[in-house]
Amino acid sequence: MEIDENPPRKSSLIVAKSNGEDTKQDDSGILDTTKFKTLEEQVKFYERRIRSCHKAKQKEKEGDELCNLGILYYKAGRLQDARHCHERHLNIAKSIRSPRSEKRAYCNLGCTYRRLGNLDRAIECYEEGLKLAKELGDRTGEGKLINNLANIFEQKGDFDQAVCYHQRRLKLAKELNDLDAESKSCASIGNIHHLLGNIRESIAYYERLVASLKFKLAQKDKKAAKVEANCNGEEKDDHFEDDYSYPGASTPNRRNSDSISVNSSKTDPGSVGTDPKSGTSNG
Repeated sequence: MEIDENPPRKSSLIVAKSNGEDTKQDDSGILDTTKFKTLEEQVKFYERRIRSCHKAKQKEKEGDELCNLGILYYKAGRLQDARHCHERHLNIAKSIRSPRSEKRAYCNLGCTYRRLGNLDRAIECYEEGLKLAKELGDRTGEGKLINNLANIFEQKGDFDQAVCYHQRRLKLAKELNDLDAESKSCASIGNIHHLLGNIRESIAYYERLVASLKFKLAQKDKKAAKVEANCNGEEKDDHFEDDYSYPGASTPNRRNSDSISVNSSKTDPGSVGTDPKSGTSNG
């Protein structure tokens, strides 16, 4: 499952500094949590920030910090605490009419309900989040939620629905030139067909997976060669980014102009990935 986490926001740092807290950050603006020895220290830190935002009537920032705390609880396996935080975040998002924050809260609630075993409620949350992502034009967020729906239907044993959502994810990944998502979608569809005994179909998707991975490695090697050439003072190829032919694409030279914009501060996140069995692998 893919949770929806917050990139850093400088305004959250201002709130913490006003309380005299040490908020050491790296050059990217991400909070350095190495100073925390225990989970409880991190929890108390976020609780202080939540109280500060609430006192200052900064509802959006309060919601962002609740989101961060919920993700912290989620990763620590404290799922009821995580659910409580994400529900509070959702209520705040609705009260300030922030569809982007609402979409994020639904996504994270869905992941939490899934791990709690309430798959039907998880599906409802993902579908609400997906509806908002479409309204926002957030195609990256849309892909994340489609992926989560695919995995949860696979977990329920509804393989027709799972394949349908994986194929939607694959189509979107190709449109966004997202090789990682395309590879994972091909692997997932191939695995389902293999499980169902559809050997030819599974082979076809595994072959697409291999082609995608080969292309990814070739691009990586090409970029490395370009960097080496630049270091050696050789003339660089300014057009190499536009010269590729994407595997499975109907037309070459497609560029991704879409972007995702999610809000707030970040402690120690990372995507909870796409393994439908365990629910946790980076991706």
